[in-house]
Parts: sequence; C-alpha cells; structure tokens
Amino acid sequence: MKRIITLVALSNARVGYEFLHYGRAEECAQCNLAPVCIENLEKGRKYRVMGLRPYEHPCRLEERARVVEVEESETLAAMEPRGVVEGSQTRYSPVECDRTLCPGFVRCRPEGLRKGDRCEIKAVMGPLECPRGLKLLLARLKRTQVGSI
Repeated sequence: MKRIITLVALSNARVGYEFLHYGRAEECAQCNLAPVCIENLEKGRKYRVMGLRPYEHPCRLEERARVVEVEESETLAAMEPRGVVEGSQTRYSPVECDRTLCPGFVRCRPEGLRKGDRCEIKAVMGPLECPRGLKLLLARLKRTQVGSI
C-alpha cells in the first residue's frame, strides 16, 4: 500500500509508532489542516509511522503536530486453519465469538480489520489456544484492499 501524509502529536512522531484512527474530533472541525491530518485516513484502521517530515504545525488537540508518512499496519489475527498459508491472499473473516473477557478476544476481533477485507497472510505465527476448544492459528495480516477476492 502507498504511504499517506498525515500529522501526529509531536510526542508520537517517531518511526514505528502505531495508532488506530478514531475519526475526527470536534476540535478538528474548524482546522484548515484537517484534510491532510485526518480526512485522508480511514476511520477504524490501524496505521504505522514509516517516515518523518521536517514540518510541525500548531494543533488544537495537542500543542504541536508533526508531518509524517504512514501506512496501514499489519495486524495479528486469529484464523481458522483452513487455507491459512503464508504469502497467500485471503478474505478476512473474524472468529465468531462473544466472549469479550477471553484473553484471545482481541485476536479474534482485532481492531483495524473488517469482515471481507482482502489481506495478505504475511506470517503464520502458530496455534492459538482457545478456551472454547476451537482450532485457531495466529497470523499476521496486511490489508491489500477492501472487498472480496
């Protein structure tokens, strides 16, 4: 995926910093930098800072914000093992589970991915223990585009 120019709080402006984009805050409505800062990011997606630009700007949420280059982050996700092969393409499907207190729930319903997202399986990390007894693998996914294969 291509890099996107955006702004992050000066305190978070470092290569490798990851964040989930929650959408526009009320304070951003009147900011003339909003189109570059937040409107070019997709709500509910995870991003990783890949590069820093030498520009800073005042920010209504933070004292200062820095211009950075971001890409969507890879995400660790639990998957049913059928068809999980490193390097292959898959359509993401979250594990059907409502046990929100389960330690693995954040992998069964990871933030940043939505049902139907087309992803590349970057790595298969191994089996994931499930209290319900489901056979699951932990995989590192990178979204390649939205939609079906």
